[in-house]
Amino acid sequence: MSLASEVTTSQESDGDGAVRFRTRVRTNAGEGQFKRRLAALGLLDRAESIERYATNWHWTGCGQGYGILWRDGTTFEDLLPLARL
Repeated sequence: MSLASEVTTSQESDGDGAVRFRTRVRTNAGEGQFKRRLAALGLLDRAESIERYATNWHWTGCGQGYGILWRDGTTFEDLLPLARL
């Protein structure tokens, strides 16, 4: 069963040209369950930080989930298992 209703990944670069990825996952799963799924997909060790968010912005829909900043050196291909979240 899928934990996520929406997964969005974007890239950003710093002034030195290093590229980092950020992902927002909309889900109602608790933190423990979410981290266990990331671990099962081999992604938990790639996360630098995971922060919970909640929003009621009408243009993005109501919801809650997690924002993930991926460790330096993580590639988009490394993140493809997010599709199985």
